[in-house]
Parts: sequence; structure tokens; C-alpha cells
Amino acid sequence: MATGAFFAALGYRFYVKAGTTASTNPTASTGMTEVLGLTNAGIQGASTTTEVLDYGSTQGYAASLVTGQSYTIPMSMNLNLNDAGYLVLKQAALDAASGVTVEWYRESPEMSATGDPEYNSGVAFVTDFSEDITAGNVAAVSFTLTGYGAPSWVAETNA
Repeated sequence: MATGAFFAALGYRFYVKAGTTASTNPTASTGMTEVLGLTNAGIQGASTTTEVLDYGSTQGYAASLVTGQSYTIPMSMNLNLNDAGYLVLKQAALDAASGVTVEWYRESPEMSATGDPEYNSGVAFVTDFSEDITAGNVAAVSFTLTGYGAPSWVAETNA
């Protein structure tokens, strides 16, 4: 893909593995299961802030102070009962109350002929698990990965 061209949301790969709250962010997809049939896996970050007065100036300017950060990954996929990734996610959703998480790893398409793709990874609970099986529609499942700790991000490298 040429530099400056639009970036289609195709070619992303998403992997999961059963984990616990003691799991660490994966650095590769080795030993993980790819989730097939995904139609959405965008990462959404959020920050909470508090207004404080900055007494470093004579005017006492108000400033926002970040007091917390979190992330979620709202996901949806075409339902395939034989998809090993779906099975990992559904089991983690059923066992979330007992501390079961998933380790996740999302790899972007490679933008150049050489180098390594961008990746994001983390540990998350599977929440809001729901199946949509409506007559006449494609059976689908949706869920949210609710982050446990901070996600990792490694930028694409162009060798």
C-alpha cells in the first residue's frame, strides 16, 4: 500500500488466549488462537480528569489533571460455533466472575514490504457477551473486552 493512501480496515488479525488477572501483555501471537469472522475490534480509550488550581502562577489558573485511564474493545463477529477463538471468548465471559481474563493481541496489516506491523496487546475481561440470532439475519455475537491494566502498543517499523 502506498504511503498516504487510505487505510482500509481489512487485514487486521486478532488473537486470544485464556488468562488470569496475573497475566502479562503478550508480545507475540505465538501460542494464541486467532479469532475469525470479526467485524469490529476497535480499541477505545478513556481518561478521567479532575479540575485543579495551578498555584504555580499568580492568577491561579484552573487545569485538568488526569486521574485514571481505561480502555475497552467493543467487538462483534459472525457467529461460528466451530471457531476456536469464539470458544475461548465465550468461556472467558462465562468465567469472568471467577477472575478469568483473556490475553489479547491485535496485529495491523503491514504497510510496507519490509519491517514489522504495529501491534496492540493486553489483558481484559470479556463482558457484555450477547448473541443476535434473528431470523433472516446473519447470526452474530457481540461482546466487550474490558481492559485489566494498561494495554501495550508497538509502532510499525519500516526496515
